Amino acid sequence: MKIQEDIKKVIEGSAFVVIDTVGENNLPHPIIAGKGEVGDETITFGIYKMEVTQKNLLSNPKAWVLAATMDGGPKGYRLEGTAKAEDKQLIFTPEKAEELL
Repeated sequence: MKIQEDIKKVIEGSAFVVIDTVGENNLPHPIIAGKGEVGDETITFGIYKMEVTQKNLLSNPKAWVLAATMDGGPKGYRLEGTAKAEDKQLIFTPEKAEELL
């Protein structure tokens, strides 16, 4: 999926972004991450710790990213896709987006 400009603006305008993965116990594991670098088709985050997130992704690459901002009025998105950890980066590839606000 190509990341649309309005989604990119929301992610870049968010103070923090939530990354959610699923553990072996089938429970969600949300974490707060700093800003990610938004490309045309991926969002890349630097890995600071994220031990549980990295472990979850080894058994289940499914992930969600949530971002919201008040810049220009309230707006938010939930992105669903897959993620992988490599070279001290978490690379998220969205497959679909849902507007939240």
